[in-house]
Amino acid sequence: MILDKFSLTGKVAIVTGAGRSIGRGIALGFAEAGADIVCAARTVSEIESVASEIRNLGRRAIAVPCDVREAEQVEDMVSKAVDEFGHIDILVNNAGAGYLKPAMETSERALEFQLRQNLTSAFLCSKAVIKVMMEQKAGSIVNISSRAGDQPAVGMIAYGVSKAGMNHLTRTMAFELAPYVRVNCISPGAVWTETSAETLGPAKDRIIRGTPLNRMGTPEDIALAAIYLASPASSWVTGKILEVDGGIYGQVFKVG
Repeated sequence: MILDKFSLTGKVAIVTGAGRSIGRGIALGFAEAGADIVCAARTVSEIESVASEIRNLGRRAIAVPCDVREAEQVEDMVSKAVDEFGHIDILVNNAGAGYLKPAMETSERALEFQLRQNLTSAFLCSKAVIKVMMEQKAGSIVNISSRAGDQPAVGMIAYGVSKAGMNHLTRTMAFELAPYVRVNCISPGAVWTETSAETLGPAKDRIIRGTPLNRMGTPEDIALAAIYLASPASSWVTGKILEVDGGIYGQVFKVG
């Protein structure tokens, strides 16, 4: 059956930033698709809660506290995943954050912070997991970028620059790691979550009016795309940026 290609049964996935919002949605979606999950984030109570939800779905899960900006903690996370499950099939680089600050008010330190938060972290996690995947001669990495990485995001320059870097990271790693490890990226538009509400709330009505499908995204929308890119259904897809954004095109995204 063709739908079997979307199954993640028998797969082990690391999801960073799994404690809330899009990361939580992806972790739970993967579990429903059959995967066992390593829930990674800094807030222990949140990842423990998500891991418990996954176990209630009949899948195995561990919660691994990890600051993905720190190489030693990332290596430890990967070691714990292998110790628990014996292999790693999927990595979702979801952890990250953004904040409002125009270009001329963005300091050098603030730019470097965002780059480490959103880009360096994905680089560190990918390098650590790739060692395992290349030994297996199989694996899939799914990066969570943003439409802010390929169109102007007024008032969020550091975030946009970091996500543009993630897009390039995706394409370059895909070439370097083929044919064994596939690397793809999801570029979400405005997704409404408890963490994005503070930033996007003042612009919510304007965003919806400018979105052809007339609504903001949900974590489930991104989880469904991630299942496709992580599963055998996309076995001939690598180095691609999948836009999941309600149909926006060529707009200047302005918040605040």
